[in-house]
Amino acid sequence: MRLIACVFGIFLLLLQNQLVAQTLKGKVTDKSTGETLIGVNIFNQESVGASSDIDGAYEIKLKPGEHLITYKFIGYQTITKSFILKDNETVEFNAKLSTESTTLDLVVVTGSQFAKSVSEEMVTVDVITEYLVENTAAPDLKAAVAKVPGVTILDGQASIRGGGGYSYGVGSRVQLVIDDVPHLTGDLKDIQWSAIPMETMEQIEVVKGSSSVLYGSGAMNGVIHVRTGWASDKPETTFRIYQGIYGNPGVKEARWWDKTFNPVFTGVFFSHRRKIKNVDLVIGAHGSSDLTYLERGHRQAFRLNFKTRVQSVKLKGLSYGLNGSGQYQQSGRFVLWANNTDGAYKPLSGTSSTDKYTFVNVDPWLQYSAGKVGIFSMKSRYYRVERRNDSWEDPSASNVMFFDWRYQNEFKYNFRVTAGVQYQYVWSFSSLYPDAGNIITHNPSVYAQVEKSFIDRITLLFGLRNEWNEVVTLQKETSKPTFRAGANFKVAKKTNIRASFGQSFRFPSIGEKFIDASLGPLKILPNEDLKSEHGWSAELGVKQGFRVSGWKAYFDFALFWMEFRDMVEYQFGIYNVGEADPILGFKPFNVSKARVAGVEFGLTGDGNLGPIPVRVFLGYTFNYPADLQADTTQENVQVFIQNFFNSINNSDSLTATSSILKYRITNTFKADIEMDFWKFTLGYAVEYNSYMNRIDAEFETFLPGFSEYRELNPKGVWRMDARLLFNISKRSTVGFIAKNFLNEFYSVRPGIMEAPRNFALQYTLKF
Repeated sequence: MRLIACVFGIFLLLLQNQLVAQTLKGKVTDKSTGETLIGVNIFNQESVGASSDIDGAYEIKLKPGEHLITYKFIGYQTITKSFILKDNETVEFNAKLSTESTTLDLVVVTGSQFAKSVSEEMVTVDVITEYLVENTAAPDLKAAVAKVPGVTILDGQASIRGGGGYSYGVGSRVQLVIDDVPHLTGDLKDIQWSAIPMETMEQIEVVKGSSSVLYGSGAMNGVIHVRTGWASDKPETTFRIYQGIYGNPGVKEARWWDKTFNPVFTGVFFSHRRKIKNVDLVIGAHGSSDLTYLERGHRQAFRLNFKTRVQSVKLKGLSYGLNGSGQYQQSGRFVLWANNTDGAYKPLSGTSSTDKYTFVNVDPWLQYSAGKVGIFSMKSRYYRVERRNDSWEDPSASNVMFFDWRYQNEFKYNFRVTAGVQYQYVWSFSSLYPDAGNIITHNPSVYAQVEKSFIDRITLLFGLRNEWNEVVTLQKETSKPTFRAGANFKVAKKTNIRASFGQSFRFPSIGEKFIDASLGPLKILPNEDLKSEHGWSAELGVKQGFRVSGWKAYFDFALFWMEFRDMVEYQFGIYNVGEADPILGFKPFNVSKARVAGVEFGLTGDGNLGPIPVRVFLGYTFNYPADLQADTTQENVQVFIQNFFNSINNSDSLTATSSILKYRITNTFKADIEMDFWKFTLGYAVEYNSYMNRIDAEFETFLPGFSEYRELNPKGVWRMDARLLFNISKRSTVGFIAKNFLNEFYSVRPGIMEAPRNFALQYTLKF
């Protein structure tokens, strides 16, 4: 009997091998670029399948007979093809996938660090694509991000949905990330907008709400992630140059330049991408000069950057490289105007200066894709910022060493895991520090996140982080464990409901705690007693996709609620610091309690409306930023909600009671619409910022003309831009861009005017 059973078992094994001896194999590439696609899901009607590897190759063992094979990948059209396999036959098929609509199928990575459709995210993620940067002659990242609904930028400080105020360029609550690595400066923890390599930018993702679990201190209000591109199979070179001129302001007295001259600006962007055997190479360069409308605010900059990726021949799945960027910049510092009319573009006496900067970052990285075992990566960055005065004296410098060791994998039963260890070491020196010395900080952290999908409709997410911060010999701080959770429910084919909750924290920057500086009659004062900020944010939203003829779009609606404790706010006032007389200046303090809630609508679409291609990117955001320390009655949720609705009907109703946080813009509307006619592209952009209701009272008394300006502009400002581009060929375009074409004379941040009407001529060449 044993012999018969053994023979029968061998027969079954041979029969099984015969049944699966048939092979389907090939390679999967992008149809338009020829670039290999990694991680494409290939499966038959019985869910037998595989994924394409680092070279885009796949291989499936199948039974003989007919099979319907599906090729599925995020951001690409799914294709299904029939194959009939005979006994012992090997069939080769190279699949070429076409990209889906750039709107409904945008792929993002920032929210969860896994590539997914934007509709599947648990938080709001807005995406700025290349056309919004190139076609509008955006000179830097700040100009690009300013197009995002709900984002305001004051003095270089980004605020998302009212989560930040006026902090004089230090202590950002929004984390800047470039290709998965944080990029805030070491000492000020600020964003250097002009030093970002926009010439190689492929996509900008803006995450709204707390992202501290994945991105640590500095991400309590959101993340701006700049993703730069890689080379395709064909070399690609892009050259863009623009030349512009500022027109005369609407208030004639404000013109400080003579009648024979108007301030001009120019910029050049260059990038080249190519593959050399198993090496990807991307290089870029940028140069710009802005003889700006602000007297003594001129700026010049030059930048070089590169990216490399080597795919190992000996060890399949291993890739590594070195990225880097360097920029020199000199720029005038304009803090406050001389007055609101003939001195609107002139600096207040003693408050202006010229600074010289050098920025250098070098980023070694390594990644190993071990198939089912998972992905192991090490990303690091050395980032140095050095500042000097106009005479190359009085240097200040910060150096950041950052490391991120990360593990990611997709397990059975649709589990996705991300876990890692991060370490940041900062050493900086400045004559503005106590005893004109050096300051060193250590910042280690650990984090983990798990994502689970159920029946392709429900996805749940949980994450946890712990982070420590030590200012050597001075202070040591420990964050509380930070938790996040989220859910996304696909209720219909194009309808997704999302919900999220995330705790947040931020360690005060070296600048906020220790820098003591003078700006003529003003002082920037330190506060060594600042505590770390902490809080949480929650969101409930729905994303609805729809199609009108050949036009695809999605509508997004979100309700958000943010709580903050010990929020750091700069206060402009008179301080007694031990000198003969009290001085006027800015000093940071902890606001013990703050709450911001609001609503946001968005619409993004592209495609053809009839015969006309149309692209739309717009949104409206309302936030109510309650100061619970100044008005303790609002700690009662019922009172807060009542004030919330009262402020919608009458935004001035709560100003006198100091119920709201300072330096907040509660209503913003932004829209950009672009359409193609034959060889022409016509674009129109509009932006509305409401009146900044509450500011420090000292601005009214100290700054010349400020109270008069506030009285004349009590309802906010509309600004409009327009552009006309002509497509000379598929490779080259010339465009004419007019910004603020109604010539509004307006200020967003107290004490500095925005640009008057200006015009630019731009030429773009791609080959």
